[in-house]
Amino acid sequence: MALPKYHIETIFTPEQTNPDDAHSLLMRLVPPNSRVLELGCASGYLSGYMEQRLGCTVTGLEFDPAAVQIAATRMSHAYVADLDQPDALDLAAPTAPFDGLLAAAILEHLKYPEALLQRAKTLLKPGAWVIVSLPNIAHWNVRLKLLRGRFDYADYGIMDRTHVHFYTVDTGRRLLEDQGYRVEAVHIAGSALQNLANRIARATKRPLPAPLLPGLLAYELIYVATLPG
Repeated sequence: MALPKYHIETIFTPEQTNPDDAHSLLMRLVPPNSRVLELGCASGYLSGYMEQRLGCTVTGLEFDPAAVQIAATRMSHAYVADLDQPDALDLAAPTAPFDGLLAAAILEHLKYPEALLQRAKTLLKPGAWVIVSLPNIAHWNVRLKLLRGRFDYADYGIMDRTHVHFYTVDTGRRLLEDQGYRVEAVHIAGSALQNLANRIARATKRPLPAPLLPGLLAYELIYVATLPG
């Protein structure tokens, strides 16, 4: 069986990565010892970290059967599911309610992300945390290419050819808020300027700065939200 498109050979190891990359940031945001519903869990490399290092119990849903076969060895519950189907979340219902929802780089691949976010509320506890990451179509590199008349798809990244929807800082926020979630914070990944500012803050033992020009510099937008009780 061919390896899944989105796959890491071992579970995610933050000590071996940049602390400001998207995966590192996502995992710092997940509260330890949570019951987590992960949408689009791929081969479970983040799920495995949450289970083994954060003490979480994770239920993951993923479209690719090859990825689920690997993910099942790394997490408590992994199921093959088409997240655009109305009954996709039924597989996760036996392990609900969940303390939180993680949807990392998945909603942009779906035809009906709004409907999925609405249905997910029925599996979450009141006050549950929600972490969503989305690529930023307004990134400076995409803007520059548009000025040159280019809108070329690729195998990975912001212009991944399997992306169905494109988001900016504001439309990503509205995606969540229109479905009844309350956005508490927005973080960014993939910005060289932000990474530099963060390194300086860490070296001088200061708080990390707020996102710098997120609409222009963010490669990936990371939203932290809650489900009002």
